[in-house]
Amino acid sequence: MGAGRWRLNGESVKFSADGKLLDGQQRLTALVQAQISTPMVVVRGLTPDVMPTVDAGAKRNYSDALKLTGEENTATLAAVCRRAVMWERGMRTNTGAIRPTPLEMDDWLARNPEIRTSAELANRLASRERLPASVIGLCHWLLSAIDPEAATWFFLRVADGDGLAATDPIAVLRNRVTRLRLSGGRINETEGLALTIRAWNAHRDGSTRTKLQMPRGGLTNENFPAPR
Repeated sequence: MGAGRWRLNGESVKFSADGKLLDGQQRLTALVQAQISTPMVVVRGLTPDVMPTVDAGAKRNYSDALKLTGEENTATLAAVCRRAVMWERGMRTNTGAIRPTPLEMDDWLARNPEIRTSAELANRLASRERLPASVIGLCHWLLSAIDPEAATWFFLRVADGDGLAATDPIAVLRNRVTRLRLSGGRINETEGLALTIRAWNAHRDGSTRTKLQMPRGGLTNENFPAPR
């Protein structure tokens, strides 16, 4: 709202017959915090028995919105767009705490249409790759800005792993992720992103590795690896 991206979409603010707010508290609170005014549909005089029907349906997420516009790989594309918007904001860790709005992600997607290629690759490799699709998609997009062909080759090699030396950074990444998956663990997106970037950087440098180190004390926005 503060950025002027709010759209009047027909959703109403609802009041009961005695003036009690039934629906719209978050929108009205946002107006107060943004210190602005904006047109809204307001419905008054509702009886208390309508409350169980308010917001009873399933919430539409960004993946649903993409599907309605004819996009493909919508779940992966939505996840990758969210991570990419956060990356553009400088947020590398704890991205679950702040969620871009659908309008922000639409704007980002319009400016970066090539992310669809990264989402398609991620959707195709995620089940074999064992990294989250959002990590594959975001990393492929970031690395493609450096070298598109090398970025695609890198993820194909992580996916198949044939003929890799044990000290090849790609093999080290693959083995670490595989071991964690086989032990029943899940790949934290933030850690998976950092590990992938470290493996890419070492591969580009022609270095060998026996393991991929994380910063002492944990990952922060300040010490997060940058692809090169």
